Amino acid sequence: MHTIIKGLFIFIILLPSLGLAQGINFPDGLYRDISPGDFKEKNLSSKYYNELWTYHANMDNGMQVIVNFSINDFGSAYKGRVTGGKLMLNMEDGTNYVVNKEYSLETFTNEPDSNFIDLHPERTFWAKGKFDESHRVRYRTKKDGILYDVDLTYYDIVPGKVLGNGKYEFGSNEIGLYLLIPHAKVKGFVAINGDTTQVSGTGYMDHIYQNNLSNEIIKRSYRVKSGDAQDGFYFHFLTLKESNLQTPIGYGVRMVNNNVYLLTPSFIEQVSRDSSPRELDSVIRVDPFQGDDMNIEVTELLQTYSLLNELGGIKRFLAKQVVGGELVEMNGRVIINNSTPGYFYYMAPK
Repeated sequence: MHTIIKGLFIFIILLPSLGLAQGINFPDGLYRDISPGDFKEKNLSSKYYNELWTYHANMDNGMQVIVNFSINDFGSAYKGRVTGGKLMLNMEDGTNYVVNKEYSLETFTNEPDSNFIDLHPERTFWAKGKFDESHRVRYRTKKDGILYDVDLTYYDIVPGKVLGNGKYEFGSNEIGLYLLIPHAKVKGFVAINGDTTQVSGTGYMDHIYQNNLSNEIIKRSYRVKSGDAQDGFYFHFLTLKESNLQTPIGYGVRMVNNNVYLLTPSFIEQVSRDSSPRELDSVIRVDPFQGDDMNIEVTELLQTYSLLNELGGIKRFLAKQVVGGELVEMNGRVIINNSTPGYFYYMAPK
């Protein structure tokens, strides 16, 4: 009965015109297939701005790979809007790497009809390929004497979904979210200084933008992936900082017998927190409108990262003033309801 009631009310809660959800305007429109415009950059005019295309792959050999392409504006008088490319590697032997590269927005290319994104024409930071065929991600660079080379192809891709126009509004804040690849098989290679490992596994990709600093508006960002194209799910749920905005935002795609369904959160409970790092919600209970509760427990934390970790002393202090604090990124593995394995990528202000 509980599940039936939640199912009946999901459509009501998602209607912004009714003024529910405590001041949140949910996306305008119905749950739909993705279109080329959902891959295209928004690049909104805003003093503070952040836009991310996030690729995350979990490999059969235990490796995890995260690649972010981004547009960033921290409202700094001495630094304008830029693009970024970040690689996070968790190797099978437990070694971790993080590489950041930054370029002028003038060299950025985004062609949504072919799902092409390129940070710089003379560098190897790009992704391309139609999602109904295959989609390739490349990241190659040298930093501190180490040559990184990642080449991944996403294939057998589950069709992406978007909730209406993808836009959530609350006050003057705006967040857009598009789950472009909720599930895919992944193959390719990861090379460190020419030591190449052939990899295969599964992955997802989403596109998100926001017109304010994460530290100002986001309490937690939860990405969780489990299962396969026949039976599984991927969601990106977010809780918001303002005390009068208790309803989570975001959505997910549930795969059942090769069919895809909407997954939206009615409530997220932080059951347990870790002591190191204290920002990690080691156990959460997610109450979706379209099904039973999901108890999600972190079983292995592979990496904790903050961009400010790369700065020291006064530089770190000044950077925190500019970006409004520190954002901690964490990824690893989870188990759902004590039985189903999955993997996660969380973000939390510090």
